Amino acid sequence: MKKIAIITFLGALVTAPPLFAMGFGFYGTGGLGRVDMLTIKSDGDYKVSYSTNNAFYGGGFLFDSGGAGQGFHNRLSIGAEANTTFDSRYEYRRLMRIGLNNLFAFEIVNEGPVRFFIGPLLGFQVLNGLAPTTRNEVWGPNRLKYSVAALAATGDPAFARYGLYYIYIDHIYKRKLGAFIPVGISLGINIMLGKSAALTIEAGFRCGIYVLRKAGFNYEGYLNGGFIFGAI
Repeated sequence: MKKIAIITFLGALVTAPPLFAMGFGFYGTGGLGRVDMLTIKSDGDYKVSYSTNNAFYGGGFLFDSGGAGQGFHNRLSIGAEANTTFDSRYEYRRLMRIGLNNLFAFEIVNEGPVRFFIGPLLGFQVLNGLAPTTRNEVWGPNRLKYSVAALAATGDPAFARYGLYYIYIDHIYKRKLGAFIPVGISLGINIMLGKSAALTIEAGFRCGIYVLRKAGFNYEGYLNGGFIFGAI
């Protein structure tokens, strides 16, 4: 019964005329990129201190303000992406990007069920991940010495078993927050599936300021795929 209801609902979305002046839907995304972390030199110039490659995947929701016959669409995607770094100087766990990208899409082809668009992209994403550190880095040497002295005075068997060396090198993870502000260029295609639904594919290149631990510059390519319902 539930499957029949879902199929009926989707069929109604595809065949019914649009009720709103905005399209809405969902998408999945994936891509590859590279981050160059920068160090500012004493003369005001900068150099790349290290670089790391990354892969990302995720998804979210699409909103399209354009309608049939309009040459310009404002296309907003809001979603979350898991980010995996490799060949990296710094390791992260559960590195996520949450934010939005806005594409100013100009329709260049509108032939029957196929519509091509292209335009500039601007976005903002919040970075959130767990970076490895040690108790010595988090507490500082003075606090760590007092903590070790207090632990030794208690006669706790854990101190006798692991000792000062273990406490100094013990790895813990600390949450880091940052931001990525991308600008770029994107192109895509909408393939109409009915009066009010379309398969949409979008690809592009974006780059911009990337701040996580240090300031850097990120550039990446991405591919989105999804469905839009409504006025498109």
